[in-house]
Amino acid sequence: MATTLTPEAVLARLEEAGIRAIATGLSHGTVTAILPGDDDAPSDKTQKPPTDKYEITTLRRDVRGDGRHAEVVFGRDWHEDAMRRDLTINAVYVDRHGTVYDPTGSGLADIAARRVRFIGEPAQRIREDYLRILRFVRFYFRLSPDVAPDAQTVAAINQASAQIATLSGERRQSEFMKILALAEVEKAVDFLARVGALETTLGDASNSGDGVWNFARLSAMLAYEQVLSAPSDALLRLAALMPDLRTAEAVAASLRLSRRRTQRMGAILDHPGADLVQRPQHYLHYNGAPYVSDQAVMALADGEISPTEAGSVLALANDWVAPRFPLRGSDMAAAGMPEGPAMGRLLAVLEAWWVAQDFPTKQVVEAEFHRRWSSDDD
Repeated sequence: MATTLTPEAVLARLEEAGIRAIATGLSHGTVTAILPGDDDAPSDKTQKPPTDKYEITTLRRDVRGDGRHAEVVFGRDWHEDAMRRDLTINAVYVDRHGTVYDPTGSGLADIAARRVRFIGEPAQRIREDYLRILRFVRFYFRLSPDVAPDAQTVAAINQASAQIATLSGERRQSEFMKILALAEVEKAVDFLARVGALETTLGDASNSGDGVWNFARLSAMLAYEQVLSAPSDALLRLAALMPDLRTAEAVAASLRLSRRRTQRMGAILDHPGADLVQRPQHYLHYNGAPYVSDQAVMALADGEISPTEAGSVLALANDWVAPRFPLRGSDMAAAGMPEGPAMGRLLAVLEAWWVAQDFPTKQVVEAEFHRRWSSDDD
């Protein structure tokens, strides 16, 4: 939402209305209002209640910028606010009565034609914030993937693509993950590579590993997403692009991926291949269903398992309810085994045996414990 109210006034109005608000970016005029979510959503006391978030931004005018951060002043001029935006399709407004305003005079026509273009001269818009290259690519290949961008825009992107590296990892990550979620991600990534923007977006990985992006594996994964009716997964697609684990670690650091995302990408690339089909319960027990699902798709994209095998593993993972290893150290101690390292080692061996035997009952595990313990004593 956009408003002529200052951020401080927006915060005050929300407080008066009893609406929770977060000063998301006061220096840029943005406040986030948080309202209760859908009342019809299923309730789960173990999870936070659903919420709806609305960003409210004060009209602005850029006064200074270095391609990474813009210094703005707040205003009341809707046309001025529109002309500082990146794309014509992003500069269309509608008021609470439903009246539509198109200050650039091109936004509505471009929306109707699914035409993505910068407001004014592309090079100038890009110089104001180099993230606009990635935003342009995201919108373009979402709305017009089958039409080549105009030559002037491509030239401006080519000239400025190296400057993407000056942006923070968090900003590059946020925008690139949205690109990876596109239906036409392959075309978008190919375009980024051709204009020199892929390397600067992901970080210079040339000295980190093989340094060659794995477009073939990404293409294979996208094809198998269709075969398996799998939902698009940006992180899985990012992992598919990586030539090796070392490069993936360098990219994760450059994009400032969270520890959880970094670990997940590493696990995806470190998949066990055909052994995943031979021992799915083993991997489900020790790694969990989400990781096994990821690894099955990647193993398929790598050509190490077939679509049928991947489908079987995915079906098993989807229905997986993790059983609990029934034997405890206290059970072993009650049977007379002394506590210590030997108990821990035998417990681990028994758990691996239990998984390999397809999770038999506690009675069966106890019998195996006594057999192995007595054998060790002998």
